[in-house]
Amino acid sequence: MDNKEKMENQDVPQQETVETEEKVDEVKGIEKLETALIESEKKLETVTKELEDTKNTFQRTLAEYDNYRKRTTKEKADNYNAGKMDVVKGILQMLDTLEMALAAPCSDENYKKGIELTYTTAMNSLKALGVEQIDALNQPFDPNFHNAVMQQETEGAEPNTVVNVFQKGYKMGDKIIRVATVVVSC
Repeated sequence: MDNKEKMENQDVPQQETVETEEKVDEVKGIEKLETALIESEKKLETVTKELEDTKNTFQRTLAEYDNYRKRTTKEKADNYNAGKMDVVKGILQMLDTLEMALAAPCSDENYKKGIELTYTTAMNSLKALGVEQIDALNQPFDPNFHNAVMQQETEGAEPNTVVNVFQKGYKMGDKIIRVATVVVSC
């Protein structure tokens, strides 16, 4: 064989070896890409789970804060109303005294007008606070609004009707501050 043929024969196996090495390298590259893809998918799953956990934690915290805000707002309103009711109860005692003074005979008209003005001013202040007098006289007896201390036979009055009021009752909104002390017909 001549040199030329030897060289051609040597090129063929060498060429096949190069092609085989390229294919092996290509397979290894694909395997590396597949491994990298699998790792990336695992990392993506982990990050997605962490994100979901963080989102859930955030939503729970937001809900807890909203509940806290609502609860404290309600507590604040309840405390304000309780304080207001305590003050009103004290003022009601003063109104009772003023009503007795108005009912008492007095020769000094200026003095009587002063008491009336004080009483009217106090009543207007209570109305501004949302305090209302409970209607009792000639109303059917209701234990939610009235405290019966006596029963009395009264002509022309239906049974269980309030015929006399000893002490007026008051309410603020739907809350009873003080029930009316009354006499009921039998």
